[in-house]
Amino acid sequence: MNVRAAWLGLSLLLVADAALAQIRPLRFDDDVKAQRQACAEGGSRAACWKDRPIADHVRLSLGGDLRLRYEHTGNPRYGLGQEDRWGVLQQRSSIFADLRLGEHWRGFAQLASSYTNGRAAGPSPVDENRLDPTNLFVEWQSGADSEGRVGIRAGIQELQFGSGRMIDAREGPNVRRSFEAVRAYAVGGAWRVDAFAAAPRQNLPGSFDDVQSPTQALRAVYATRTGGLTSLDLYVLHYEDTVARFVQGQAHERRWMVGTRLFGDNAAWDWNWEFAVQGGHFGDADIRAWSVATDTGYTFGGVAGRPRVGLLLAIASGDKNPDDDRLGTLNPIYPRGNYFGDEATLGPRNFFNVHPALSMQLAPGVQLNASLDFFWRHSTRDGVYAPNGMLIGPVGDSRARYVATIASLGATWTLGRGWSSTAVVAYGKPGAFLRESGADDALSFISVGAQYRW
Repeated sequence: MNVRAAWLGLSLLLVADAALAQIRPLRFDDDVKAQRQACAEGGSRAACWKDRPIADHVRLSLGGDLRLRYEHTGNPRYGLGQEDRWGVLQQRSSIFADLRLGEHWRGFAQLASSYTNGRAAGPSPVDENRLDPTNLFVEWQSGADSEGRVGIRAGIQELQFGSGRMIDAREGPNVRRSFEAVRAYAVGGAWRVDAFAAAPRQNLPGSFDDVQSPTQALRAVYATRTGGLTSLDLYVLHYEDTVARFVQGQAHERRWMVGTRLFGDNAAWDWNWEFAVQGGHFGDADIRAWSVATDTGYTFGGVAGRPRVGLLLAIASGDKNPDDDRLGTLNPIYPRGNYFGDEATLGPRNFFNVHPALSMQLAPGVQLNASLDFFWRHSTRDGVYAPNGMLIGPVGDSRARYVATIASLGATWTLGRGWSSTAVVAYGKPGAFLRESGADDALSFISVGAQYRW
């Protein structure tokens, strides 16, 4: 408790000058150029501590975050899960140090601590991790040449690409996801290309006890081109899991994926469309899977609050016959934890959904988000999966396709640079498949939280 209080006190001390930094979702991507200039021009001691020269050609940058959140789920897993009596209080904090040695070398270390109180069944692996590094790597790059650069990064690191549909740092749950990885990259003109070999870290609840997963491995090349009418991602992934589980059973999964994402905006329109196909082997069975995910929006710029109306349409293939020698279930690999919403009940396997959404600015710094998700099974011979890939209840003999309707209303309040707070309420009504599988209770969800990043 004293460590957490000290981290909070340090963050409050630096609040004024930390406002100058450009804070990114992955903290090793933070931009502290404004801090560096303020320090060089004789700014406050806090500015220099944020990006401090400690020797010739040696600089040290410090930062961290603190997140507090309360949530309560009524009838979790639509009545199949154990309900928490008073809800759950979650706390997550981290602190990092970024050491720069000249133009080429860098060391980055980030320690995180996560606690959860009130979980009736006890903390899950994504609820609690007392103290472990989420990033601990060394990096070399050729320099900050505007024409281009190359680099390589090795060690524990968070990975996040595109919209987080396939590889994400998992911001929603209390414990973020990190990997042991070697990552090389090249940046030039409108292009950035990353190639990496990685294995996820297995989250254990104690201190400095996380280990590399002994069963999973990921290798990938991911390229992004920005600019023009639409930006473009292209990627090739190879994934292995020696103890993968699907309705067909458990076996060694060796899966490759080829995908592309088109994203951008023009006038009032914006879009984010992604397409992927998968192949490989699940034991002796062949894998043939695919997915399409679209998010298209229109913003009414001349209307108060600049409302954006969006429509998300998505399909992920399911297995047509669990008794044959082919597996048709999509594996999203390492997706974001709250893929369809903050209630995080359904995962992106064997589904198709229609998801209209509305967002608008109620006041400066206050955004309202509302959505309605209609969710079906793609294949009636396959099950419904949670975000972590586990089946929600037995498949049974049900041939019903409709799974659930989920309504959600949320608000985000940005109090100032680095400060934010959220509130979400959601209601899920089980469809015919869940009811026939014994999950026949309506789900309710409420969450309130606050976060400070410096």
